[in-house]
Amino acid sequence: MTDDLDDKQDVYEKLRAIMSEHFDSFCFIVMNERGDLYYDYTNFRVGRMLMSEAQNELKSEMEDCELMWFDDDDLDD
Repeated sequence: MTDDLDDKQDVYEKLRAIMSEHFDSFCFIVMNERGDLYYDYTNFRVGRMLMSEAQNELKSEMEDCELMWFDDDDLDD
């Protein structure tokens, strides 16, 4: 973890406390401006399962997404 994490440790602890008030099982992931990740979860198995489910959900949403590409010339028409 980074020095940035030490500066924000109280924020992460508050987030964890709020999540645990409302959910028995949770996982959260945050990223700072430099791209450093911090994540926490109820326990390893829950974290692994929730991250896997989120990844599958994101993949399926991308498969359902239809992308349309336009050339700059098409925009002038």
